[in-house]
Amino acid sequence: MSKSEKPRLVIDTNVFISGLISPHDSPPVKILNAIKNKKIIHLVSDPIVEEYLRVLNYPQIRKFKKIDDSFVRDIAAYLIHWTERVEIVSSISKSKDSDDNIFLETAVDGEASMLVTGDKADLLHFGIIQEIPIVTAADAVRKMKL
Repeated sequence: MSKSEKPRLVIDTNVFISGLISPHDSPPVKILNAIKNKKIIHLVSDPIVEEYLRVLNYPQIRKFKKIDDSFVRDIAAYLIHWTERVEIVSSISKSKDSDDNIFLETAVDGEASMLVTGDKADLLHFGIIQEIPIVTAADAVRKMKL
């Protein structure tokens, strides 16, 4: 990735949701702010969008003040209009949790710079997928100097 190219990130659900509900200086919030400021390209696929929206409707997530129907509609609009949609053509079955394979597939097919995750039990342990680093939000912030 040259200096002129924007980083292309696939962000797993726990990092994305954390960025929406965490304190302002947390690594997930810094990543979402960089996306908002068009310093980063947020890569998604249809299954990732579906998972983000499904998790936003969990009661334990909805308990946060700002997570209401209007907020979820705004996030859905963001995901449709302000992310780069990736069509999944790969079939990757590396993860013990089959739901995590969509993040690996999206990263590969979207030619991501990084896959950002908090999944220590599974995704982080791979470290890399087809030359794409799999990193924590804190590592991504450090690498991108956010």
